[in-house]
Amino acid sequence: MTDPREPEYVDQVDLTRGRPVRLQQVSDQRYLAIMPWGQLHSIVPDPRQAEMPRMRQYLSAAQREQAELRNEIQRTIQGTKKKANAKDYARYIAEGLRGSRGERWATPPFALWLPGDMDIVRFRTPFGDDLLAYMPFDATGVLVDAETQHLAHILLQEDPAAYGLTKGQVSQRLVSVEIYHQISLRGARQIFHDRNLLGVIPNKNVALASDSSNLATDITFALLENVVLPASTGDKETSLSLVVSARPRQLKATDTEWMTLSSFRAFVVTAIFGRSGFDKTSGPISDLPEGCTPELAKQYIGAAAELIFSSFAKHFERRTETVIAAPAMLAALGAVTHRSMPWSPEPRRSPEALIELLSEVEWARNPKIWDGTVGKATTDARTGLPTLSLAGGVKDSGSRTAAALEDPASPRYGQIRGYVQSTVVAQATT
Repeated sequence: MTDPREPEYVDQVDLTRGRPVRLQQVSDQRYLAIMPWGQLHSIVPDPRQAEMPRMRQYLSAAQREQAELRNEIQRTIQGTKKKANAKDYARYIAEGLRGSRGERWATPPFALWLPGDMDIVRFRTPFGDDLLAYMPFDATGVLVDAETQHLAHILLQEDPAAYGLTKGQVSQRLVSVEIYHQISLRGARQIFHDRNLLGVIPNKNVALASDSSNLATDITFALLENVVLPASTGDKETSLSLVVSARPRQLKATDTEWMTLSSFRAFVVTAIFGRSGFDKTSGPISDLPEGCTPELAKQYIGAAAELIFSSFAKHFERRTETVIAAPAMLAALGAVTHRSMPWSPEPRRSPEALIELLSEVEWARNPKIWDGTVGKATTDARTGLPTLSLAGGVKDSGSRTAAALEDPASPRYGQIRGYVQSTVVAQATT
């Protein structure tokens, strides 16, 4: 076997030595390659069979060894999110291969560990030496990263028609592969650990800001650019994007923005779906309700947002003293706004009636008014005085808050308008 650090020079490819793969050397143990996914699949079998003891008895000795090594390194699939993630990943790849995502899609390289050696040779070219590896015809390996992506390809290959593809589109798709060899099992496990545990998971705001292919996010960004508000000083107007923070997950007391991107997106989602949108605010939106198109959503939600944010700008500017910019409140405002959308069921509410409905609300962050609705009355540890915690999220408080804003039958309807005092606070202060 040729020493990979001193490969021999050859003039032609010898197909009897194995399947040829062109390489780019990164280090003594790491190479980069491009190959059809089908070729990778011949090296890395379906990882699900490694978790089925009954299946392993039908595998070859090399395949059983691969399965055992795989189970030493990788996470299990059954009973974890990995299985569901693979299905979502399969749909994503299919959309990319069909062209429906345009240029807005990509998949990371596979990280392949080959326990055995590679037969590497060198070619002279006008641009320098090229490396070529002969993959043994029975070579097997383990993915130390991107196994979920591999499983997604397998799902596509099992039923390509369900995803609008052919088997050829899946198996012939070119993928990039990092190849690790001449490293121990311990080294392979360390790479798996480092790849999966040392990376920084982006916060919700960063993730939303990066995902322009999501319908709700696309509509949200369009509104940020197109909705204009009166400036706090002077006669000029300002863009809504200047008062929505796209990066931090939470605003500091000293920040000048009114809300985070995720909070404004929640407003958009509930304006689209109404109260059923509370459960959709944190996930991707791939379909809109009947009668709603992206263009209509941008037009009508944009007009409503401009009206609401302009009418109550002074309360948003004082967000640390009011409840109007709380995430649950913004989602509730969106749900109330839904009644003014042309795709919402009758009876609908006019924009003027919407503003009149909200104008009676006491927006000050008063625990006597908002306890049990958008927040919870607590006692300030330093002063001993009642205060309001807005810790509850959209799913916890959104529905109660929406009912308080628009449903006269709700006991909270009068409470947030100062008609009725919160019984919890009243008892606590007597």
